[in-house]
Amino acid sequence: MSLVAIKNQVAGLFKRSNSDEHLARLEEPLRNNQTPYGSMNDEERDRAQDAMAEEAIISASKNMGNDDDDENEGGFWNRFDPRVMSDIIIGLSDGLTVPFALTAGLSSLGDSKLVITGGMAELVSGAISMGLGGFLAAKSESEYYHNQVKKEKLGFFKRPEAVNQEAAEVLFEIGVSEQTIASFLKDLDTTPKNLIDFVIRFGKGLEEPAEGREFTSALTIGLAYFLGGFVPLLPYFFCSVVKTGLIVSVIVMIVTLFIFGYIKTSVSLGEDCGVHKKFIEGFQMVLTGSVAAGAAWSLVFLIDN
Repeated sequence: MSLVAIKNQVAGLFKRSNSDEHLARLEEPLRNNQTPYGSMNDEERDRAQDAMAEEAIISASKNMGNDDDDENEGGFWNRFDPRVMSDIIIGLSDGLTVPFALTAGLSSLGDSKLVITGGMAELVSGAISMGLGGFLAAKSESEYYHNQVKKEKLGFFKRPEAVNQEAAEVLFEIGVSEQTIASFLKDLDTTPKNLIDFVIRFGKGLEEPAEGREFTSALTIGLAYFLGGFVPLLPYFFCSVVKTGLIVSVIVMIVTLFIFGYIKTSVSLGEDCGVHKKFIEGFQMVLTGSVAAGAAWSLVFLIDN
């Protein structure tokens, strides 16, 4: 491969994605509230808007209930529940760094059995602690959501105008006309549940938690923590010399942390995220784990000596 080809390959890693470049060009028109209708006169623009609105309504009515198609179009990662993916990332993030730092620190004592025993104890206790934390957080989220729904339901029958006002405020904030708001509220008044759901979702910014979310979150975070933490501990099972186990563990963790940071960015920002961003996040994960492990090893070494 020529030097020019190598240079182009390296530069490609740090090049922004096409969507980032396209978005950068659109920022100014968006700030100036420019529309995509080009240089049309008012009459032509009105006709184009009416046609687009009519087409959108027809398409939306046809696609009602076809969530599977949307999931398939969203890419591989979008097929998973975002909250579950978030729990996995939380568990793995801590699992790949905390036990790694602990085992690296214990390795300075020169006893493989101590590293394995201490590491396993930390893995079990850490997984339980993280799982309980996830359970309590999800439980609190669910209780808060249902409490807000209860308040809105009671408020609708006591003071329906207050709930309508909340919905109107949401629409005013995004620039909807008074005529449209009046028509919108009139339609929703016939289905109070939809009106309350609208206020909860867009006014309060709350999403209904999935049923059994508490247990799912606890198991996901706890298991992810345990699996992530077991990776740096694994080499010590096969290396009788602690220093060898530490070296192998460090090499394995450098690769693992980089891959995790790379994939985490793909999950969080989407598959269209630039490769340079994924590489940066991968290196940041390696740096974070290295600093934590180095600090733990140095501290235990200094105390022991």
